Amino acid sequence: MGNLLNIIILAAGKGTRMKSNKPKILHEIANREMILHIISLCNKIKHKNLYVILGKDSNSIKAILPKNVKIIEQKEQLGTAHALLCAEEKIKKSKDNLLVLYGDVPLLEIATLKKLTNKVKNNISMLGFESLVPKGYGRIKKVKNNILEVIEEKNLTGSEKKLKLCYSGIFCGKGKTIYKLISKIERNKTQKEFLLTDIFKIANRENISVSLTLTNEHEVMGVNNMHQLSIAEEQFQTKLRKKFMEKGVILQNPETIHFSYDTKVESNVKIGPNNVFGKSVIIKKNVSVRASNDIENTVINNFSTIGPFCRLRGGTIIGKSVKIGNFVEIKKSNIGDFSKINHLTYVGDTVMGKNCNIGAGTITCNYDGKAKHKTVIGNNVFIGSNCALVAPIKIKNNAFIAAGSTISNNVGENDFSIARAKQKIVKKGRQKFFK
Repeated sequence: MGNLLNIIILAAGKGTRMKSNKPKILHEIANREMILHIISLCNKIKHKNLYVILGKDSNSIKAILPKNVKIIEQKEQLGTAHALLCAEEKIKKSKDNLLVLYGDVPLLEIATLKKLTNKVKNNISMLGFESLVPKGYGRIKKVKNNILEVIEEKNLTGSEKKLKLCYSGIFCGKGKTIYKLISKIERNKTQKEFLLTDIFKIANRENISVSLTLTNEHEVMGVNNMHQLSIAEEQFQTKLRKKFMEKGVILQNPETIHFSYDTKVESNVKIGPNNVFGKSVIIKKNVSVRASNDIENTVINNFSTIGPFCRLRGGTIIGKSVKIGNFVEIKKSNIGDFSKINHLTYVGDTVMGKNCNIGAGTITCNYDGKAKHKTVIGNNVFIGSNCALVAPIKIKNNAFIAAGSTISNNVGENDFSIARAKQKIVKKGRQKFFK
């Protein structure tokens, strides 16, 4: 790629069009903040320094940024060119190239970025796209391969309004050349800002060539409101679904399945409709995830069956050939191989051995109002329907718990335990009590 890169991510905008108390770049795509999508992309290419330019009062953004990111503050909002000038002292003496990105463009691909940066020699390379409906974008005006200028939409006149070639805002070039051009930008009379797009008109005037790299419109779409956020989310989900299906994962009604950016699914997995996967989910080979489950922070091992209508969360590990059925919730638990929890059950803070059977309506009572406590269940344990296991408690190998029991004491190996009131029958009681 030639010289190393200095990368600047512009992220100081207020994002008022989001109409949200949360900073725009902290809104998530596939459970990851937009700014972190861009930073992750930058970490896939060789760079020297990675800077993020933020506005004032940006502590919530600073709190999530990786340690390799260097933060520069733009104290006054005087436009994108001014934002870049805030970094001038850091990199103006560098002989390396400078890549300029934006914190609200989360769908950019690594292949496009490499193509753009590889075009840079001694001049500038910009990223553009063709749009059938170019409303909202600055337009690229050129003659043959010669870029004349980029015109902000507000400043388009006459035939310029028919231009379909649009500017993404992303460009790369020699750092010294870019800052030389920025120094000649004058404040725009209409918008009262220093517009970064003006560098291309100045470059043309000074015979500095600008090359154009084209990509598709979706890849460089900016997110400025909640509607655009939903479009970006769907674009990202479509990419994830395609990736999994190409790996041999069966997705039923793919458009109803929502993945996280870090979801890992191995081959020969079948996933039914209406499933939602949060962060940190790993699904091993030959697993069946039936319809309408909510799963996060969970590992599901080979040949297990999940759902329908279950919730797995909080650091759960499902062993091999396990069956987790409908309306089961599991939290922060390790379920051993070949065990069955088929329906209507809550298991929390539990370590369960192999080949256990948990009956319908059983719950682990892991919270005493102040603290969480563990339930430890051995191998080959049978727990009947509608039982309450009051933690902390240990139920050892081969134990049998009768249905309807509330168990608050440890149960030993091979023991049978029953804890329920003796049944009473009042002869003709219905007539006596319900006259």
